[in-house]
Amino acid sequence: MFSGKKVIVLGGAKSGISAARVLVGLGAVVTLTDKIPLHQMAEGDRSALQELNIRLVTGSHPGDLLTGADLIVKNPGIAPDIDFLKEARERGVPWISELELAWLITEAEVVAITGTNGKTTTTALTGEILAQGRRPVAVGGNIGVPLTSISLGKGPQWLLVVEASSFQLEDCYRLHPRVAIFTNLTEDHLDRHGTMAAYLAAKKRLVQNQTKEDFVIVNEDDPVLAGEEFGPGQRIGFSLRPGAADCWVEEGWFCWRNERIAPTGDLALPGSHNQENALAGLAAALVLGLKPEEISRGLRSFAGVEHRLEFVGEVRGIKFYNDSKATNPDSTSTALHSFGKKVLLLAGGYDKGADFDSLAPLFQEKVKGLFTFGGTGEKIRRQVTGAGFGAVTPALDLADAFNQALARAEAGDVILLSPACASWDQYANFEERGNHFKALVRALGEKP
Repeated sequence: MFSGKKVIVLGGAKSGISAARVLVGLGAVVTLTDKIPLHQMAEGDRSALQELNIRLVTGSHPGDLLTGADLIVKNPGIAPDIDFLKEARERGVPWISELELAWLITEAEVVAITGTNGKTTTTALTGEILAQGRRPVAVGGNIGVPLTSISLGKGPQWLLVVEASSFQLEDCYRLHPRVAIFTNLTEDHLDRHGTMAAYLAAKKRLVQNQTKEDFVIVNEDDPVLAGEEFGPGQRIGFSLRPGAADCWVEEGWFCWRNERIAPTGDLALPGSHNQENALAGLAAALVLGLKPEEISRGLRSFAGVEHRLEFVGEVRGIKFYNDSKATNPDSTSTALHSFGKKVLLLAGGYDKGADFDSLAPLFQEKVKGLFTFGGTGEKIRRQVTGAGFGAVTPALDLADAFNQALARAEAGDVILLSPACASWDQYANFEERGNHFKALVRALGEKP
């Protein structure tokens, strides 16, 4: 399919490097282009690219690369309206996402998860549950493992459990998941998609190729998703309301069509949002033929996801939680509801176009002090103050916010990083931001 084809990989981050490596192995003639000069890239990325022995064009995306090109594999973080892609469209050069490439090179069945919040936890939890069955399972996609790095060579006996973002899905055309899961849909990425309608349309590309033999699992408690149609796939609903869907929670049990499947106590993660995540994974497992005891075993063995309400440690009686993956206001709202007391909250980052004034009433109830930083720090302070929440302290950056919160904290307090924003103003990704927070906590334990 790709042997001898001239393929441009647009973007040299993790997914681009993985795509380039796979394409070289399939015999393609690969050029990778990135707007960041090679010498400014992270050392690991730079070394990986140089080891591939492909043509590298960095510092810009010159249009002459398109001459004779057969295909572009685009990094999902690159907007579709850049000049290079406009010229590609004029020249008739198609582009796909790395996720689509991964689908084209595998025979595995795919269980794909999308939504605004809960994707990563649901993906990891679903993978853990499905791994208790008889089929081999691999987990990847937007969860941090490029899907091309695990999809090649997987036969039809395999299950690939995939987190799919709207950025990835807008460049997918033939992706055909056996099971598609929609966790929820709230305002996010409007700086990229423009409108909620366009955002939803990108998400729904996940089911564009499904047939009546496939399954689409939908959160029926979500006001947007509950009213949407999702094509010909068999719709399976989940809900926290007893009897309101195919799968629900009742009297301490995860239930499926009036059958008790597993005790909710099997799931160690706190919060009703995690019960929703578990219901989605449980539904996927049941339609794929797993037994209740296998599902229960998977729930018990799941320890959670790094950077998602991750307990970092306790120092001087103060507990620290890393929720760096909370990149929108709704995700931060979910995190705050997981605590029974007021917290010291660190929030801010790259502005994706969200508004924060609606958080003010929740802050009154759940936040002892708010410390804002990054590109949206002043916007958050202004909006929540205008809406009636005044306990806000501006900070220069995450470290400054951390230190100011620490100065206010007393034994028994919680300091929570749940930024409500993306990380791209000051960090390469949310993992880097979360790791910085964890390093700040670890440094406290090292002090005499």
